[in-house]
Amino acid sequence: MRNTRMMATVLALCAIALVSAVATATASAALPEQSPATGTFKVTSGKSAFQLSNEEKVTCTGDTGEGKLTGAKTSESTVKFEGCEALGFKCSSSGAKSGVIETSIDSTLVYLAKEGKATTTVGEDLQLAKEVSITCLIVKLTVKGSTLCPLTPINTKTKSLTLTCKQTKGIQEYTEYENEKGEILKDITETTKSGKTFQSGLESTESLALSTEGEVKG
Repeated sequence: MRNTRMMATVLALCAIALVSAVATATASAALPEQSPATGTFKVTSGKSAFQLSNEEKVTCTGDTGEGKLTGAKTSESTVKFEGCEALGFKCSSSGAKSGVIETSIDSTLVYLAKEGKATTTVGEDLQLAKEVSITCLIVKLTVKGSTLCPLTPINTKTKSLTLTCKQTKGIQEYTEYENEKGEILKDITETTKSGKTFQSGLESTESLALSTEGEVKG
């Protein structure tokens, strides 16, 4: 009888531990997320640079844009870079005015990773909604892919967020992120020029002004 009671107690404790572990894992998988999950925002920045791994660079004097939150982890925006040039020549995206590069971006909140290991750094996976064709005089560039940038502040109610994108010789500071399954995935931007493809990086500090106060939880 005593053994039966002990076994029942052990099984009950194991069940509690299992439920607790599942609940913790589920809660962890839900982050990072933004609350509320709806609203709009405006984007601005100062000088920025887009560099290829062969060290060729397109610089812009600033950018402006606007977007909306589309879920607890997602948003979409359009951003217009102005005063863009390379080697003294104006650079423009297809259909845009001289010196202007227009982009459409689908963003997802993620935990950034380095060297195959997850970190607690929250960032945005900035996925180009479509390829961007850029012409600088007679040079043509085709850009596609994603840029990973840290986002701040986290766990703070605010109407202002900052995306800090850093790169070195075309290699973004972060090129990996952790998905909800705990897998480490690589995400980069690539630029094709004259039939050759180069890894590319963005150097920019983007300010996001939210229409309503919210919080990014991580």
